[in-house]
Amino acid sequence: MTAVSTEQLSKDMQASAQKLKEAGLIPQSQDQPLNANDLLFYLTQTSMPMADLLQQHGLFLDDRGLNYDLAQFDAIGQIANKVITERQAGYLDGVWKELDLSTGEDMDSNGTYILTALAALDVLYGPPAV
Repeated sequence: MTAVSTEQLSKDMQASAQKLKEAGLIPQSQDQPLNANDLLFYLTQTSMPMADLLQQHGLFLDDRGLNYDLAQFDAIGQIANKVITERQAGYLDGVWKELDLSTGEDMDSNGTYILTALAALDVLYGPPAV
């Protein structure tokens, strides 16, 4: 598992701003450069059970910064895709109920936010594209 400070994360994001935009990361404020909070938004807008699950897979924020485990991205992505699939099917009694996900106005973002964060982290810290 790797940890990156929020300051370093902001620097890395600013250096890769165009690639992050292509990966779907949208800045929370158009009048400021990308920073760690833009990425952390995608990870923190979820339920406590989902946050716990992310932490179990090595993706969480603590006093060292953002912790992540690239080897766990596939497992996290599978969960996020299941959230999206169940939402599209109108089935909210499976993973939705298990993870206590929102059924409010942000329900369409429950899985896509996680996938966007994973894509951004992969751009920043994943293996170089071949």
